[in-house]
Amino acid sequence: MAQFFRTPKLGLFFAVAFLALQGTPAAAADSAGSGAYVRTAKGEKPLSVTFKDVFAFRAETPRKEQVTVVILSELPMDRKAMTAALRKERAVMALKTGPYLDHTAYAQLRIDQNGKIEGFDFDGRGPSVSVGGGKGDLKVNTAKRVEGSFSYHDYEDKMDLRFATDLADVGPGSPVKTIR
Repeated sequence: MAQFFRTPKLGLFFAVAFLALQGTPAAAADSAGSGAYVRTAKGEKPLSVTFKDVFAFRAETPRKEQVTVVILSELPMDRKAMTAALRKERAVMALKTGPYLDHTAYAQLRIDQNGKIEGFDFDGRGPSVSVGGGKGDLKVNTAKRVEGSFSYHDYEDKMDLRFATDLADVGPGSPVKTIR
């Protein structure tokens, strides 16, 4: 058996595999976002999106209420660049008008201070969708972390989302503003 691992070809294989894995970007170990959104509206092409990444932060509504904003994306997000944009611009729109969410479908949830999910927005491929209602189940909603799930089902839209992540540190100063 020892001879098997000493062959040059096998050693080269393990070296290449190890180096390839070193360059693979990975989500934070304590961060997970998953779920799906399916839209089957009459007259529209059916749409199905599977979410794989999550980013969250605290913001303030125009009514001066604190909310947790959770964004789930079908592609990996650059958390560091998104946090820097929020620190600089102090507005959620910095993420939507910048390059951060340009090439991906994403869902955004707003969670109030009492843990109620206020709304769901979907954008990216096809029509944008905003819904109120749905069923949220929050396990954690602190100043540092958010964990939970959200589901919404009607005749056109079906969403089942799960998320768990630390909140981005958007720094001191004026709060990040939302448009709703």
